[in-house]
Amino acid sequence: MLHGKAQMLDYDAICTFVFKDYRDFARFMYDPASKALTPDHENFMVESEMRMMVGDEYMVIEDGKRVG
Repeated sequence: MLHGKAQMLDYDAICTFVFKDYRDFARFMYDPASKALTPDHENFMVESEMRMMVGDEYMVIEDGKRVG
């Protein structure tokens, strides 16, 4: 389909977290309990090479259904 022209991404994994708002994200990042999700983090992560993207997603809900 891509005829051998696909570029490899420069990362090994993607992890997606969804939060209600930026405050919830900040609370998660600074909550010591959040570290329980990554008990072996030190065994395979190279923090100096980690990157993070933060973005917004907006949906229009009408009568309880997503319309946009």
